[in-house]
Amino acid sequence: MSSIYSRHVVAGGKVVIGKVRQFYLGMLRSEDLSTRFAGPLFVFILLSTSLLLLASWLYDDGGAFTFAQSVGVAENEDFAAFYHAGEMARLGIASDAYDYYRFTEAFSESNKFLFFLNPPHAFLFFEPLTYLGYPGAKAAFMVLSVFCLLMSVHMIRLKLGLWPYVFVLLSSGAFYSFQLLQLAPITTFLLLFALLFSRTRPVLTGLALAVLTIKPQYGVLVPVFLAANRDWRAFAVAALGTCGLAALSVAVYGLEVWQAFFTSLSSGVHAVQFEALHNMMITVGNSVGKFGVQPDLRKALQLLVMPAFAVAVWFFARRRPREEAVAFCLLAMCLAAPSFLFYDWLIYAMALLLLVKVRPHWPVALQAAAGLLWSAPVLHDIAEKYDATAAFYFSGSILFLAVLVLALACSCFRTAPSAGRVAGCQKPMVHAP
Repeated sequence: MSSIYSRHVVAGGKVVIGKVRQFYLGMLRSEDLSTRFAGPLFVFILLSTSLLLLASWLYDDGGAFTFAQSVGVAENEDFAAFYHAGEMARLGIASDAYDYYRFTEAFSESNKFLFFLNPPHAFLFFEPLTYLGYPGAKAAFMVLSVFCLLMSVHMIRLKLGLWPYVFVLLSSGAFYSFQLLQLAPITTFLLLFALLFSRTRPVLTGLALAVLTIKPQYGVLVPVFLAANRDWRAFAVAALGTCGLAALSVAVYGLEVWQAFFTSLSSGVHAVQFEALHNMMITVGNSVGKFGVQPDLRKALQLLVMPAFAVAVWFFARRRPREEAVAFCLLAMCLAAPSFLFYDWLIYAMALLLLVKVRPHWPVALQAAAGLLWSAPVLHDIAEKYDATAAFYFSGSILFLAVLVLALACSCFRTAPSAGRVAGCQKPMVHAP
């Protein structure tokens, strides 16, 4: 009797072990990683970047998991700006958030560099956070950010096991987003959802885009994409939703908050943000300024690239399948955005993952350029540890690397026939060894 029982136990154990082995092999998908993830050079760069960032996290989390009791003692956290803006709105002085000196009075010394740059309807989302207390609000914000990161990867549906999730969670964009506690994981999710599902989920798309207008620089080309695809329902819901949020902000906080915002755009902290040549800012105007281009010409170039990329987005959205058009549009949005920093690198990550899905095999040149673009903020941080001047010029050069990736991706698209239109701020650096 005991021997029969033993045989059943052994057989059951083998079944369990077999299922566990099948599960982890399915999750690792090592064969697919080597054959369907762009190519070995791209995979090597992503693996190296992920390991370096994991080591950096283990060495120093940058205070991401330290929960200060108030914005007054929080250190090096952009989230403090969002929370404090909510506090000011709750106290009835929302317009003072656009006054740098009044806004930063409550901050610790390490946060004195923070500006409040979001339009006034952002207060509608930031004020409720203040009812949780700063530690609770920070924890809730971090949980939501991780959820949005995972959902963004899930929406792309690469079917390559856990690797896309690992690469994104240990990417440059995620590193900077959580070190600085920025909105990028949330806004990237909203943007990706809108572009992928504007035809099939027009109402949800419109609402997502309305919320995304609290960071309007990311969506400058979205109306062009929607119009090219004739996604008029999503367009209308987004427009009505944005107008509704703006009207609600006037009703709650008064018209003076919008007056303060527009003043800031012309002569306040927004103007300072554009003029400053800091390494984390990777826009056309900021990048060419690092090589000596004067402010007026920088502004002109920034304004010129937006309609140029708008035409390109229209062309791709009209002629290419949805996922190809979205990958191209995301790459173009990064270049056209009037504000784009290292924590916005998640948009590049999603664009490249979409490109992997629609074109699983890349030429070596695209693998190298895209891999360098994926890891560019990490490379910048390593360079800055040894030579600040070299890092400054390298940050200016990232723009040209991004243009090269876009050009190589377009070349990759042209090698296959079209399927027709388818429905449907600086924190501690990376710790280099």
